[in-house]
Amino acid sequence: MHPILAKDARNILVILPSWVGDACMATPVLRHLAQHRPDARIVVFGRANLQPLMNGLPWVNSFHAGAMRGAKAIGEVRRIRSERFDAVLLLPNSFRSAAFARVTGIAHRAGTDRDGRGWLLSHRFAQEKSLQSAAAAYASLASWWTGSPLTDQHIELRVTEQDRSAAEILLPELPVKSHEAHRDLILLNPGANREDKRWPAAHFVQAARALSLARPAGDPPRQIAVNGGPSEAALCAEIAQKSGGIDLCARGVMLGSLKAILQRTALLITNDTGPRHIAAALQTPTISLFGPTDCRWTPTDYPHERRIISEPFLTEDRVADDHAVLCAIERISVGDVLHAAHTLDQSFAAHERSRIST
Repeated sequence: MHPILAKDARNILVILPSWVGDACMATPVLRHLAQHRPDARIVVFGRANLQPLMNGLPWVNSFHAGAMRGAKAIGEVRRIRSERFDAVLLLPNSFRSAAFARVTGIAHRAGTDRDGRGWLLSHRFAQEKSLQSAAAAYASLASWWTGSPLTDQHIELRVTEQDRSAAEILLPELPVKSHEAHRDLILLNPGANREDKRWPAAHFVQAARALSLARPAGDPPRQIAVNGGPSEAALCAEIAQKSGGIDLCARGVMLGSLKAILQRTALLITNDTGPRHIAAALQTPTISLFGPTDCRWTPTDYPHERRIISEPFLTEDRVADDHAVLCAIERISVGDVLHAAHTLDQSFAAHERSRIST
């Protein structure tokens, strides 16, 4: 496989996708670049909220925050121009990201050729159109660019001391300084970017209360916490109040502190959204709920995850996104979640015993 990226490229810019989950799925690309260009300076460009996610990664030399929109984009372009990058790799497929890369003046601009943006790129990758995860798509792009197959697609994030300190302030009920500390929190993530991707709030409450009390004799109930972004504040407040949990949204949770909290989480129950992928990187036991979004768009091999699909008998030739009624997320029962939690708890406990014994 012949590399597209020049051997003497030492100053490399990577434009990240906007969504949290997609940014997590981009980390194998950053690791792959660092492994194949150990002398290169790798800078990532992305939305400001993604910086805490990238903090601590040894392959990222610097993070440039920007959204490629409005008047602020002028300053973002000037900053990039001043650093004289040898090459830029575009992970987003948007026309805007290609146009932005073009005006930065970077001569080598590589990305996927789609949506009429090919003329803005100096090196165009013909991505095969198929039902695949973003992680797989990014891996194909990186393999083509470097001339070396990217075979290790596992997501990797790091929890920094700053993350742990922020989490301890945010959640004093659950000290999180030590990454070896016992996992003893049930974390709910009830939001999503679309209403039809959200499991009902009442179901989250019922499942959390049952799991909190499902403890060995003499053990106290597990603490419940609810995570969400500013736009999900009302939803988080409702679920926290009815479940007796802690409203992390009201306390100002950010992605950095969320990483540290997930490192102490015994079980995450989440819709198909960003924190699911953060949890995968941190080996957090997770139950992920899928309604009318096909689970094949995202990785399906996270080691400590149980995926519950609203219509498990949908044939492989059909895509859940095209069957909103049949795949309504409300069809997932609380009983299904409780059963999955029980089996996941047993398998994770066995994994931990094996890890400790070795």
